[in-house]
Amino acid sequence: MLKKILNYSREQLYQRLAKIRLKNKNFSIISDDCWGGRVYTDVGISYTSPTVNLFFYSSCFLKLVQDLKTYIDKDLEFVSVSKYEIANQSRKESGKNYPIGKLGDIEVHFLHSKDNEDALTKWNYRKKRINYDKLFYKFSDAYLIDPNDLIEFEKLPLKNKVIFVSKKYEGLANSIHLKEFEKNGFVGDAFKYRWIYRKYFDSVKWLNNGK
Repeated sequence: MLKKILNYSREQLYQRLAKIRLKNKNFSIISDDCWGGRVYTDVGISYTSPTVNLFFYSSCFLKLVQDLKTYIDKDLEFVSVSKYEIANQSRKESGKNYPIGKLGDIEVHFLHSKDNEDALTKWNYRKKRINYDKLFYKFSDAYLIDPNDLIEFEKLPLKNKVIFVSKKYEGLANSIHLKEFEKNGFVGDAFKYRWIYRKYFDSVKWLNNGK
């Protein structure tokens, strides 16, 4: 019980300080997984991006950020089977038959949406709130299909980008190595392991100053 109380107090203090420190309050985080939603919660800002509570496999996310406006403007459709066999197997084994959206040739995996209607409603509402003048991009090796996707993301002329990785990669100047995930081979859940992310990366400083 004491541990729970201490953890709760620690979390409350972190979020209180994050809200005080944040100067840039008009931004949009384009994230490949739930990490963006974690940051919005920490700083007390309503979601100004549709890329929360969901994830993209790396190849699809890479396509998304290379032509963001075009993909965001597409109508979201839904499919029952993913083009990624790893996703189909994971859904089968976990019993989580979450919605899978499509924007042209990329897939959006709505891991935390209850059904297609829920996913569509939230996606369409949040995409209207994107601030294209202040974009921040987050990528990782969590849903990595091809390691070269990390290199290709690094090469893109995008401002304010960060890459979380479980091991060191050559040529990734914007990468943050989360050593605790080295044995896994991929970084862990941004909510469950939020303090690991916070240990290595100051998201508030990033939002205030860019990188």
